[in-house]
Amino acid sequence: MKPLTTQAAVIGASLGGCLAAYQLARQGVDTILTSEFPWIGGQLTSQGVPPDEHRYIESFGASASYLAFRNAIRSVYRNDPDFIDNSVMTEGLNPGDGWVSRLCFEPRHAEEYLRTLLAPYIESGRLQLLERAVPVGAHRSGDCIESVTVLHGTAGNTNIEIRADYFLDGTDTGELLALLELPYRLGKESRAEFGELQAPDQANPADQQPITHVVALQKVPAGAERPVATPAAYDFWRAHVLPHYGHPIFSEEIPGGEGFTRVRLPLFGEGETLDLWRYRRVVAGHNWRDACADISLVNWAQNDFALQPLLDGKHKTEAEVLSAARELSLCLVYWLQNHAPRSSVGEPGEGFPELALAPAVLGTEDGFAQQVYVRESRRIIGLETLHQEHIRARYDGDTQPATFENSVGIGLYNMDIHPTCDSYMGSNARVRPFELPLGIFIPRDARNLLPACKNISVTHLVNAATRVHPIEWLVGEVAGLLAAFCLHRGRRPHEVHVRPEFRERLQELLHDSGIPIHWPQHLHRNNEQEATECQD
Repeated sequence: MKPLTTQAAVIGASLGGCLAAYQLARQGVDTILTSEFPWIGGQLTSQGVPPDEHRYIESFGASASYLAFRNAIRSVYRNDPDFIDNSVMTEGLNPGDGWVSRLCFEPRHAEEYLRTLLAPYIESGRLQLLERAVPVGAHRSGDCIESVTVLHGTAGNTNIEIRADYFLDGTDTGELLALLELPYRLGKESRAEFGELQAPDQANPADQQPITHVVALQKVPAGAERPVATPAAYDFWRAHVLPHYGHPIFSEEIPGGEGFTRVRLPLFGEGETLDLWRYRRVVAGHNWRDACADISLVNWAQNDFALQPLLDGKHKTEAEVLSAARELSLCLVYWLQNHAPRSSVGEPGEGFPELALAPAVLGTEDGFAQQVYVRESRRIIGLETLHQEHIRARYDGDTQPATFENSVGIGLYNMDIHPTCDSYMGSNARVRPFELPLGIFIPRDARNLLPACKNISVTHLVNAATRVHPIEWLVGEVAGLLAAFCLHRGRRPHEVHVRPEFRERLQELLHDSGIPIHWPQHLHRNNEQEATECQD
């Protein structure tokens, strides 16, 4: 088959990949976007993870396009004549009335929105969406990437070679870095490398954040129960005790932060009680005129798979790890139906047979997400690296932003680390608002490859803060606009990084595209007040 040739190719329709393709096409760049899964949008859609966001998100702290997306999702529900906003867990219209986010909603609406966003460019021919396409090979000459080969399932499982002036890695795993045999970071860096307080003495690529295969559950009436068969690995997982925490993985006790603490979250709660069911609930029955069944997405500590790392593992292949993660989630469902204590609803006994897998909620027939939730990717070695000492909060209430002259965006989220695959270290360390320097988007060893997902040049610790939805969305936009900027001006990203006049023009493009590159000034004023109060 004749190679496909284009100006820019975004490999992987993750959330960041979609936004990279959107901004490239919007800037008039001929673009190919490849998608491996039926739904585009990664963690927001095919992985089934409601948005993790910072406390300012209702008014600022994200790109204009991300805030427009949030408004559009709420409009879907406002325009539903059967919807009534009875949300109580958070402020603002929250369809699922969950407490992990101010905006818990059905993932299909996000997928529909992203396809609508890309539709004008697909219809005009500016953007080509190549669906069911898996990257399987890549070729480079020195530091120049020449082509990427994808296995195209809908075309009869044929290999298609894509040639482009620029390649953007929009995979959730940094797949192109491995295929191209470029140097990358993975897992934990050593403390000596960047002086990070929470880094270990020795680097450990295997000590990655766990993956989770999200599953959708709903409450069904008596007589409509749908029990799952006993999974083959159930006895193993029911007996499994979490290292360092000393309690079974299937319980209402979950790992806490530093110091191997534990937190108890009941399965069901009332009022302001934080419980597991309402944690990631995306359909709250009381928000509809004709009360419907609650639906919750199970992405809990209880189904985090941490026995083996997903990437570059020594003992299991990626396929084996993915299969084991799915089995763990199925075992959790079985435990919930048969052995979970009913004490949280004030009843004796065990098991909630009224909890059933919810087909179609995640675009599948079995209620499992199309794709496993990947928290940590292979990461480029960039011209700069964002590390913990840049962004950590220096005292309680520290809101003094971490600034960079070459900032290309802003972010904020705690360094939320689920107990990792080797050391089992978990953390939820506070950070201050931070800016993203241009150099974390530019690989040291490639001139026409850019990261567009969780693969920017950050450390393992900082990845725990930058992996969330609004920042991945931003990463995709910045990568797309940087590639477009270079294509239109005949420059390379390395030149933009070292030439102030090019960097300033890029920052103007970002500003004009609705991307804030600095935090609002009132955060600085708040910081001065809080610092004075701390001294008093």
